[in-house]
Amino acid sequence: MTKPDWAVAATYGALWEAELAQGRLESSGLISRIDQRGAIGVLGPGYMGSTVRGVALLVPSDRVAEAREFLDLGEDTG
Repeated sequence: MTKPDWAVAATYGALWEAELAQGRLESSGLISRIDQRGAIGVLGPGYMGSTVRGVALLVPSDRVAEAREFLDLGEDTG
């Protein structure tokens, strides 16, 4: 099985927001991963508050539109 090419479906200001969206995608059967881009772990900066670089939610590149539709994000989010 080949690894998927990942693409950004959405970006969030805090890690917890991306984790919430990731959970929603997983419940629909869509795989995803989070690129923290410098957000710092468990309850520190970037988890509870905003980060400068943001947190990207990645999905397989051929499922970006589906993920955005499921998350009600529209086409220009990311």
